Amino acid sequence: MLEAGSLVRLTRVWVSLLVAVATAAAGPWVGWWPSIFGVLAALQVATLDRRVVGSARPERYVAASFLSTAIFATAGAASSGGPQSPMLVLVALPAILMANRFRRPVVVAGLTATLVIMLLGSVAVDPASFADDPSLVLISCALVIGVVVFTLSLSDTEMALREDARVDHLTGLNNRASLAPRFEELRSNARATGCSIALVVYDLDCFKSVNDDLGHDRGDAVLRDTAGLLRRHLRAADLVYRLGGEEFCVVLPGLGVTQAAEIAQRQRESIEEARPGGVAITISGGVAAATGCEVEWDPLFQSADAALLLAKREGRNRIVVAGGEDASALAAAA
Repeated sequence: MLEAGSLVRLTRVWVSLLVAVATAAAGPWVGWWPSIFGVLAALQVATLDRRVVGSARPERYVAASFLSTAIFATAGAASSGGPQSPMLVLVALPAILMANRFRRPVVVAGLTATLVIMLLGSVAVDPASFADDPSLVLISCALVIGVVVFTLSLSDTEMALREDARVDHLTGLNNRASLAPRFEELRSNARATGCSIALVVYDLDCFKSVNDDLGHDRGDAVLRDTAGLLRRHLRAADLVYRLGGEEFCVVLPGLGVTQAAEIAQRQRESIEEARPGGVAITISGGVAAATGCEVEWDPLFQSADAALLLAKREGRNRIVVAGGEDASALAAAA
């Protein structure tokens, strides 16, 4: 919700400025009191982000702000002709803005509230005028519903495209593009709580020969089965990503290097025994961990990657922790 708001902040300010100027310019025709309500509605929308900073429940604050904006716009319409007021269309503004910030049930509730407020500020103010000419009220209601539905459709499409861009379709794992934002969340939590984060970087051994000798279909089967085996030994909070090619990464929040090495060993053994894709293949891994303020992506990944390279040099099919110690030796010592 807040991310969507930040993306349209500048657009919202310009639209609000345009509405405020147009409403003020219409003062001689619709009256100055209605114009003041219109300007207040525009200011509510334009200054929303500045006012929401520091709020304990920003989503509730934003919803209340949109609702009050609709009330301001409706008050302007009610004092400038009710069913015949040109300001009725301004009531659509907060409902439209809600559509790209909240989930569908909240948007539907906001749309319903907007329509009720609009009818109260028009039909209830002058039923006789509405009976004589209901066209402006009906057009305004249709505008609100139509634009909100269209905006919801665009938002759903955007979310689907974002999700599609973050998933590796071969294995079903999240891809490298989705790793950075998630790790940033974990890093912030680790710094706040002093917890540790462990990272395991994997690489299938001699995977190129699978594609060369058995074909890419068999290679794809190996990757899919490997992804499933890596997930099998993880907790609900643990994360596994496909970095690209035959490379994988496992993020283990709250674990130190010894615990992470034990999990990595179990994963390595399960892949060797299971023969993913019907192929006798092994995997090598590098393990690194950091705690609290020391949790940073670049040094943590570089340490795990250096351990992976060492595992490859030492004969493959093994797990090495940062610093060069073999995980089997570390487990025995533990």
